[in-house]
Amino acid sequence: MFGMPTTQKFLSIVAVLTVTMTIVDKAQGNPVKRSACQHPSQDDLRSMLSQYTDNALSFATTPGANSPPASTTCPGDDYSSGAPLELRSNCPFYSVEDTEEGRYPPTLLQAECYQCNNCLDDSRESGYHVTYMCEKLVRQVWVLRNSNVCIGGIYQYNAVQVKIPVACTCARERR
Repeated sequence: MFGMPTTQKFLSIVAVLTVTMTIVDKAQGNPVKRSACQHPSQDDLRSMLSQYTDNALSFATTPGANSPPASTTCPGDDYSSGAPLELRSNCPFYSVEDTEEGRYPPTLLQAECYQCNNCLDDSRESGYHVTYMCEKLVRQVWVLRNSNVCIGGIYQYNAVQVKIPVACTCARERR
């Protein structure tokens, strides 16, 4: 290289850099550039997930559509006759949004128990059951997760099962 004219030296350096960049790109395993990779359409994702029974589509919501209560202290007898079941329950609960990027559906509603000491019990003077506690009732459902693998310009999604709290129930203490 020392005896080469300046133009040839420049072209040799450019060639070496180009080969090096190509090797690095292949080493990262990105046959398609990330900017060129697209997510499947919402309809395609819905169709993929609907093939699995007990999927999370019934728990999906639009982000910001649900607001948790101002107070999470136990509502006790503080409900009207038209109150929803989740407030009239002996283990009152409310819904919160759980949003996770890369999951379909991205936002799910999950149950949270109000902060009651024990299960509500109208037959007791204290208003609470002596030993029974409120616990989350969990259901296992299917969701899709982005695998960050791009094939043919489309990100691939895998079906996985997740546990979602759907309500709170009165239960005996664990032994």
